Amino acid sequence: MLRGVRWLALFGLVLVAVGIDLFATGAESQKELPLNPGQRLWDLVPRAAVWALGTLLRYRRLRAGTRVNLHSLIRHRTWSRGVLGQATWAMLCALLITQIPWTQRTVPPVLFWAGLAPTAATIWFDQPKTG
Repeated sequence: MLRGVRWLALFGLVLVAVGIDLFATGAESQKELPLNPGQRLWDLVPRAAVWALGTLLRYRRLRAGTRVNLHSLIRHRTWSRGVLGQATWAMLCALLITQIPWTQRTVPPVLFWAGLAPTAATIWFDQPKTG
């Protein structure tokens, strides 16, 4: 459940980066910053829907005992609080990228990598190693 929430947050962060043309090459024209309020709202609504529906569907699929245990797990385990903190950090970076009317293109890439790097690194270390 918690790992899935982290993936949803990364997915939302990548969609925001694509929405503001963060990775456009030199041949392509990037969207002019700052984005208008309608575009910023459009960037916010689908990401919030993906986050809310994805989390709700994952939570609803859990058995009742696991749901109760999930609250205890979050309260008592450092790892689970860290995972939720990473998901929150990635979504906060996505919100900062879209909702603040940036005029320069230097801050959004920094926020993108600040949201992506710690979460992606711990996802890689969190995977069970076989071999």
